[in-house]
Amino acid sequence: MSKKIILTFILAVIVGFIGGLQGNAGSIYMLGGLMALGIVDSQKIAAGTTLMVTALPITIGSAYEYYKHGDVDFLTAFILCFVGFIFSILGSKYNYLLSQKTIEYNIAITMAIGSIYFFWSAYYMD
Repeated sequence: MSKKIILTFILAVIVGFIGGLQGNAGSIYMLGGLMALGIVDSQKIAAGTTLMVTALPITIGSAYEYYKHGDVDFLTAFILCFVGFIFSILGSKYNYLLSQKTIEYNIAITMAIGSIYFFWSAYYMD
């Protein structure tokens, strides 16, 4: 099994769980994870793949535009969708074991980590 598939599976577990836990689609975590883990080669592919997985009914037009330009990784999207779905159920069940304050801190921390990555990436990367 390739490193890309293994990393995609791990990302799907994490994003599915966090998305279910926090009550969001997990797109910001998926986008950052695809890039930070080197699963995809560009922000465009990360965006297209994330759109295909998390918000297809709402953003079908945008996803189709990325697809027309070749910026959707279908294998990665399939793995993230299938595995993320399973772990989103687990994350949403776990949500009921934690306090509202704990969930809010969790959201703040994970969003801050994502923000720091994108600031760092924009500043230091080409």
